[in-house]
Amino acid sequence: MYKRLLISLVLVVLLITACNIPTGVPTPTVDIVATQVARILTEMPEPELPTPTAPQDTPFPTQVIETPTPTLEATPSPTSPPEDPRDILGAPTFVDTLESGRAFGLDGTVYDDDFTFIRVESGALVLTSRYATGYHGWRTGGTKLENAYIESTVRVGECAGTDTYGLVFRSPDFIKGYWFQVNCEGDWAFGYWDGSQYIHLESGSNVDTAFNTGSNQVNRLGVMAIGSNFTLFANGKKIAELEDSTFTDPGSYGMMISARATPNFTIYAEEFAYWKLN
Repeated sequence: MYKRLLISLVLVVLLITACNIPTGVPTPTVDIVATQVARILTEMPEPELPTPTAPQDTPFPTQVIETPTPTLEATPSPTSPPEDPRDILGAPTFVDTLESGRAFGLDGTVYDDDFTFIRVESGALVLTSRYATGYHGWRTGGTKLENAYIESTVRVGECAGTDTYGLVFRSPDFIKGYWFQVNCEGDWAFGYWDGSQYIHLESGSNVDTAFNTGSNQVNRLGVMAIGSNFTLFANGKKIAELEDSTFTDPGSYGMMISARATPNFTIYAEEFAYWKLN
């Protein structure tokens, strides 16, 4: 556009010059055309050129990649293996719910030696120790067992301190035998009656609060007897393991009692159960 305009101006000047120069007049030495073209060009405004625009960076779209958060599966807590023989051994070989006293020689009769009163009533073998003197009374019966798990569920009446009761087992003659005892404070002891005196073997405190202590409580006492090895249980919790070979032949089972703080201390053995072990 600018070049075409310049050419047009030059032609106009040439035409004008041609009309004004007389024929025969010598050509001036000054380059009038060039001068006029230069003047015209000087007086013409500078063409406005568009201002170049710097290219703008077109931002690339940002792609958000969502990384899934891994889901952690809860690790199950390890389960402790059962230790209650009832859960391990299944159904017992025999359960005596004391509907009668025949197994203990108390069917329609009672035993009373002025210190200990024993009877079967209201579905329990009931033992009462009349005087708080530490006198021991007991009763055994039932099938004679050798290798077996034996337990009894015992409900306690009013008691305190060292009032004691426990499970008798492996009694060869209804007199001798092992005693697994517990008092009303939760202390336990293991020993045997040799026919004339009690022989102490081992004792301990209330392991992991296994025993329910005090009056009007229920405790399940159990003994796993295999040869000369014995494991003691309270309410399904193992409290001790020990060894003795005084009585290895089959023997009967039952309960013992000894009042030391509470006159007429009474217990109710509401069930006996055993599992024969080969």
